[in-house]
Amino acid sequence: MAEPFRADVCSTRRDGAVLHVTGDIDQGNWVDVADRIAAEVRAGVLHLDLTRVSFFGAAGVRAVMHGRDAVPPGVTLQVSCAPMAFRAMQICGLLTSDRLRVTPAADGDAQPEAGA
Repeated sequence: MAEPFRADVCSTRRDGAVLHVTGDIDQGNWVDVADRIAAEVRAGVLHLDLTRVSFFGAAGVRAVMHGRDAVPPGVTLQVSCAPMAFRAMQICGLLTSDRLRVTPAADGDAQPEAGA
């Protein structure tokens, strides 16, 4: 199992074929997060768990797309999203992108929205 990775306020942890991402993906850390996602995808990760991501905007989308670009042909990366991450991916038209399957978090998996 790979060592946990932390970039400012974001951390990742691999559990088998799942990469769990927690915290914020923002302009200050997206490159490091994107590189980690891509490296883990090349090493066999098939599921990206963003259900504990608390900030996700354009930088988060870029990080996921970098990971998608590392997916081998014929393979689909499953991405489970917290509500804000799912909405950002939806706005960008990426719910049915090639080599990417984006779904909202199952009930009870997602972090509550701020102020909820």
